[in-house]
Amino acid sequence: MESFLCLPDDFNALMICRIGCDGVILPVMKYSVTNRQATLAADEFISRYRDVERFRQYCLQCPGYGKSWSCPPFDFDPRIKSDGFTTVTVMGTTIEFDEPTRAACKTAEQSSAAGKEAMQEVWKTLLPRLYEMERQNPGSRCFTFRCVLCPEGCTRLEEKPCRKPELMRHSLESVGFDIEAMTRDLLGINLEWSTDGSLPKHITLVTALFTL
Repeated sequence: MESFLCLPDDFNALMICRIGCDGVILPVMKYSVTNRQATLAADEFISRYRDVERFRQYCLQCPGYGKSWSCPPFDFDPRIKSDGFTTVTVMGTTIEFDEPTRAACKTAEQSSAAGKEAMQEVWKTLLPRLYEMERQNPGSRCFTFRCVLCPEGCTRLEEKPCRKPELMRHSLESVGFDIEAMTRDLLGINLEWSTDGSLPKHITLVTALFTL
């Protein structure tokens, strides 16, 4: 299931030891990136994977709840964001770290910083391609990983409108979708979560395009 969200052939990354996005010194970091995708009818996708109330409860437990305009609580029914479409293409972009990279992350802080750094690097390439897919499919809507458009912080904390509403997109989970089940069932990917402070073997960014 090779994705049409093709990344450059030389996208496999080697990152030298430097200070990461959280101010933590990162080790030499090497990872590869692969993509998978699956397409199915929107009605079937919604029936199988959308449960707004269940995932709203999960969102309530998140420390980011209410701190970004892309996250709950919303002043609208989140179902309207995914209703009215014909087809859904789900995409999983997997960042796989080599074993020396994982072993070099000696602390939970290093593991967290390394994961964030890799995701941000991949996201710089991935997000513009999602926007391009929208442009190529009039009336479509993409669902992204998470909103990182404003490095200075979201204006929601200041009770001000979104700075970039034309670019801001929601994640699938924020509008009630089960990304763990869909990636397992449709893409054959099991999402990994670190439970001991180590760097996971792989991190998967789950995105989607809903088309008319």
